[in-house]
Amino acid sequence: METGATGRPRLRVGLMAALTVGVLALVLSTAALIHFSWYSAARSGSRALAAQINRQIAQSIGQEVSNIIASAEATRESLRTIFFQDVIETTDEAKREFTFLAALQSQPNVGWIAFAWPDGDFFGAEKRGERGIAMVEVRPEGDEKIRQRRVDTYESEPGDIIFKQREFVPSNFHSTDYDWYKRAIEANAPVWVDADEFPTRRRPAIANAAPLIVHDNFLGVLMVAIELDRLSAFLADIRVAKSGTAFIADASGRMIAFPDATAARMPADEDRPSLPRIDAMPAPHARVAAAALAGRTGSPDGQPSEAMLRWQDGNDYLVSATPLKFRDWSVVTVIPEGDFLEEIDRSTRRLATGLAIFALAAALTAVVMSRIFLARPLLRVVGQLRHVEEFRLDRITTQPSRLKEIDDLSAGLAQMGRGLSSFQKFLPTELVRTLVQQGVEARPGGRPRELTVMFTDLVGFTRLSESLGDRIVPILADYLGRMSRLVHDGGGTIDKFIGDAVMAFWGAPQDDPHHAVNACHAALACQRMMPELAHHTASHGLPPLAMRVGLNTGNVLVGNIGSEERLNYTAIGDPVNLASRLEAMNKRYGTAIIIGAATREAAGGAIVTRRLDRVAAYGRQAGEWIYELLDMTGDPAKAAGFDWVALYEIGLDRYGRRDWDGAIVAFEQVIAMRGDDAPARLFIARCRAFHAAPPPEDWDMVTRLEEK
Repeated sequence: METGATGRPRLRVGLMAALTVGVLALVLSTAALIHFSWYSAARSGSRALAAQINRQIAQSIGQEVSNIIASAEATRESLRTIFFQDVIETTDEAKREFTFLAALQSQPNVGWIAFAWPDGDFFGAEKRGERGIAMVEVRPEGDEKIRQRRVDTYESEPGDIIFKQREFVPSNFHSTDYDWYKRAIEANAPVWVDADEFPTRRRPAIANAAPLIVHDNFLGVLMVAIELDRLSAFLADIRVAKSGTAFIADASGRMIAFPDATAARMPADEDRPSLPRIDAMPAPHARVAAAALAGRTGSPDGQPSEAMLRWQDGNDYLVSATPLKFRDWSVVTVIPEGDFLEEIDRSTRRLATGLAIFALAAALTAVVMSRIFLARPLLRVVGQLRHVEEFRLDRITTQPSRLKEIDDLSAGLAQMGRGLSSFQKFLPTELVRTLVQQGVEARPGGRPRELTVMFTDLVGFTRLSESLGDRIVPILADYLGRMSRLVHDGGGTIDKFIGDAVMAFWGAPQDDPHHAVNACHAALACQRMMPELAHHTASHGLPPLAMRVGLNTGNVLVGNIGSEERLNYTAIGDPVNLASRLEAMNKRYGTAIIIGAATREAAGGAIVTRRLDRVAAYGRQAGEWIYELLDMTGDPAKAAGFDWVALYEIGLDRYGRRDWDGAIVAFEQVIAMRGDDAPARLFIARCRAFHAAPPPEDWDMVTRLEEK
């Protein structure tokens, strides 16, 4: 007998004594309760599971649609920039054809890229299948001004494009007669329009069209079209439960895309393809969806609406419609409830069998009947052990029990948690938690992985720390705390703090297929944090702080590096060293974030960059391009703010061709647009130096750095 916290005696019995206590009736009733409760919960949970699948499918399709739309808009905008910057003219046939051909090849989801003149003439590039491309031009030919359609057919091969044939046929196609041309003129801005008629064929599509105005002169309309069959092909690859279907429809009930592309088109007058209504399609799931959605009353913006319908085949179907962030389109899914209930029924039978066996065993032994004394306290202790397993030491508490052995175990567990908590702040807690969850043992070892590594450094911190002494500690703690949160929120792992410097990486210990994009996003977030930190230091009469960042991607060795007595989970390798040197290069170029070529390639179209220079880092002979990270893509409002990048690229190209005067003109235009630009000023100085003393004939445009 021991005294509890209240001063009253607390009874504690031995484990063997508790095992003799139990009632057979309680075991049987508990078994029955578990069986029927689980069956009821599982049946009702089938609809929740279907709803979760619907959300995942809608998110996947929505992302694909957003990517396709963004690629089309980016293609049209890049062509507009090329014409606007006078890189080529609309009348320059050879350059125009090459530009359209290259743009179409680079965008797998785009079906047409075209330009229409005010007189009705038309020029465009059309994608035919996976490898075919056609260049189509419609304009008057000869003295009789009869419109002719010229079609040049090409076929893509690895590394080359092969010309196949050219044909001329009369054509009455007049581009100014079509909605995409008219709507672009009316809006005087980019618009999305339904389109299904093109010079060579008719097929449902959506077109992004915008007027092309260069130096206040209207030249025509640029158009980029996406054929809806490409959306249908994407839907065909999506698995919806066991036998469900997902498709895209608009608010008027038209079928935009269906897994079977031919079923989503119906012939109209003169064999013109059109989009059928859902309720007119022969596909069974389409008719189910039409019946279920006919009586719905709507849902909040952006939220899915759901309906359960018993169809004439006697089966129940869950139908969900989730709005997409494009026009009035929605993702519609139809899932037979039997897809889920079949497995639930099998599981129910297995559970019933197991419970029957359990009940029989409980009837034969008094140990199982001691649930109230043993099972529940042990479950609470197991819950505490899970906190230890997840390294969440602040959640460990003492779990009192009447069983002496369990009570001692709980007390010992709580004492262990308090002891481990004393060292928690000396460890990267989230990293330890992840390694424990993955079962990584604390012993030397590692494996190659592709990561994106980040190095940061505060500008002028050494001088500031020398002047402030120990008063720098709270400022440094504030800065490192902010950095840690931003890296963690961005999915990264803090490797180490080296004074004011931070090393972090993405892609380990947890796999991250988008580690380059997430690292770029976190780097920009860290830079956006600096003005707030600078304001904080200024309020204490201190000079503002600035930060430099270097990012690089590559295969490195990552794991527990060190000895048997002391380990550090870190990444080592040449890409890590290059990331550190990229951070230092910011000082030379007057930039904030420099990324390597591998990071630029891995992040792809998710980021906005500019080529900064071709550099051979200290200790390297070969040069490679480095880039300044400017922003993430996806915000059209910011696109105009980076118009100067094209001028900078022109200056670099001229610089590489030894056109020093032309490069200086381009770089000075960049400075005029931005107010100031340190890299542009650097290249102007180089051009002037080369103008006075030209580089050797074998000059390869590489800047070789003589220091780390």
